[in-house]
Amino acid sequence: LVNRLLALNMDMSWRKRMVKELDVTSGDRMLDLATGTADVAILLATDSLERDLKDFSVRGVDPSQNMIDVGKEKVKTAGLDEKVSLEIGDARDLSRVADDSVDKVTMSFGIRNVPEREDVICEIHRVLNKQDGNRSKMAILEFSEPGDDAGVMGMAAKFFIRHVVPIIGAIFSGAPREYLHLQNSIKYFPSPPEFAEMIGNAECKNGSFTVEQLIQMNFGSVQLYVAVPTTAAIN
Repeated sequence: LVNRLLALNMDMSWRKRMVKELDVTSGDRMLDLATGTADVAILLATDSLERDLKDFSVRGVDPSQNMIDVGKEKVKTAGLDEKVSLEIGDARDLSRVADDSVDKVTMSFGIRNVPEREDVICEIHRVLNKQDGNRSKMAILEFSEPGDDAGVMGMAAKFFIRHVVPIIGAIFSGAPREYLHLQNSIKYFPSPPEFAEMIGNAECKNGSFTVEQLIQMNFGSVQLYVAVPTTAAIN
């Protein structure tokens, strides 16, 4: 609830945009990393049902048992038990997910908190289906500070992140250090061009990614990175 308040209740619209850009089709196997309380996992399933897609599945992974427990209750309440499964896991080590077994991967506001970002990117690359003709995609939604070219509203968004987020977070959550960490993690996260380059330059075992879209939202404070896996040439 506090995080939704800090996002001015716009976070669900950002997540819906991510789901739209994935272009999910019938038969897709979807994996949502840092699933938290399953907001995106539920969105993926409900969107697929609304579009009358068949034979799809959503698997949500998160390191927090508390988050998973809340998410399971939300999935049950939404009547999506047969479509959405949730489990404990670490995006840096998806050893329980087989190679080339997933068609779409999402991660919302999670990779910023992982120092080993290339490990996450390469684990996603490993599990994505890289067969010829497959339209596998990775979509990462993340915060960053707006650049100096973001205009007046961008500067207002930067001020909000730097000065308002820690205060509101401390007041409503009683955990001031947690929201100071949030502000610092956004401040020191790579700029959008830098992170897009990091995705494209990741040296994974069997290839890397091509970033197809870098979508700016919320006056440059939220980015959506959409990428497709590439395979290494065999000499």
